[in-house]
Amino acid sequence: MSATSEHVATIEEALTEGASIRRVIDLQVAHSGSTLVVGAKVDLDAELTMKEVSTILLQAKRRVQQALPEAKIVYIEPDVWLDPDVTPPTTSSIVMLGLD
Repeated sequence: MSATSEHVATIEEALTEGASIRRVIDLQVAHSGSTLVVGAKVDLDAELTMKEVSTILLQAKRRVQQALPEAKIVYIEPDVWLDPDVTPPTTSSIVMLGLD
């Protein structure tokens, strides 16, 4: 079995089905025999607690495995997406500089 574009689309749809995952930043799908191995990096709100992140990722994993039962191994990494086309603010614009 080989990962197809249909597999990738199904996985992306399952990951973003929950409102908490805003986008898939990176997705890797490989096969090992009849098993699909899925690795994904997803964009989450930076203000979420660890408990909320854990719950969101577990639910996303279950959605992927329900949509594609052959996806037996699913790793999902949380991240915060930064638009590569936007210039990041300088450190001095974020950190208050001392007046001494």
